[in-house]
Amino acid sequence: MLEAKRVHHSTHIPQWKKDAIKEIVDNVHSHKVTGIVDVRGVPADALQKMRQKLRGTVKMKMVRNTLTTIALESLPAEEKARELSRYVDGQIVLVYTNANPFKLYKLLEATKTKAPAKGGDIATADVSVTKGPTSFKPGPIVGEMQQAGIPAGIEGGKVVIKENKVVIRKGEKFSPKLAELLGRLEIFPMEIGLNLKAVVEGHTLYVPSDLSIDEDRLRDMFTKAAGHAFNLSMEAGIATKDTIVPLIQKAVMESKALAVNAPIFEKDVMDMILSKAEAEMLSVAKQAKAKNADALDEELKSKVG
Repeated sequence: MLEAKRVHHSTHIPQWKKDAIKEIVDNVHSHKVTGIVDVRGVPADALQKMRQKLRGTVKMKMVRNTLTTIALESLPAEEKARELSRYVDGQIVLVYTNANPFKLYKLLEATKTKAPAKGGDIATADVSVTKGPTSFKPGPIVGEMQQAGIPAGIEGGKVVIKENKVVIRKGEKFSPKLAELLGRLEIFPMEIGLNLKAVVEGHTLYVPSDLSIDEDRLRDMFTKAAGHAFNLSMEAGIATKDTIVPLIQKAVMESKALAVNAPIFEKDVMDMILSKAEAEMLSVAKQAKAKNADALDEELKSKVG
């Protein structure tokens, strides 16, 4: 009965919509990674350039949200990509790639550039002005800046910002005048680019906070962990392809030290035993000389100095 209803309903869907839905499902199944990207605020020409830059690595497809939702919800329940339907909202594009999600995130982040604010935009971070001179000539601009909350004044015939100040807090809305003045000050507080909302690889769904990592810090952590593991293996005598040579070298050195101190008269350590004996003899000779300068013969005196 349910199947019959589904067929009956599908007869009212135009062919181009069916094709669009099928294309989404096919792309999900033919790529290792599928993601939802927010492109809100990205101008059409900039989006086209970003698409060209990612071509060959990332496939981007803009489809109506309703069709995207239908396509994703048509996937079997056990497919993780089905959960992406929760992130279909606003102005989005679907992305497909065979690169891993971390590389995808990095590629998308690289598309972001600074942009001037417009009236009505929401600040994504605190925005500050810095104390110092501006390029403005004295005039009405000073009053406009002050009204917008920028601490402006005139010093030495130039318009200056008199102190460092946060002019808008994260989450607040830019007024048209503040947005205009920040642009004239060449302060670009907004960011345009491709914002990943969620991505699926296999049975795992990632959001940006899962993928945003400090690569230098991570590399340093791996380096330290490898160092600790190597030292532990050396102390415990665990032979691996990385420790076998140092372990043999360490064993040879320790066996020679044991042979010298025992002493065990083997050809490989005879020179070391004789050198040790001579050093101990010279030490005794120095002590004897300190008590009685005539206690040593001429040859020994020359060695002791």
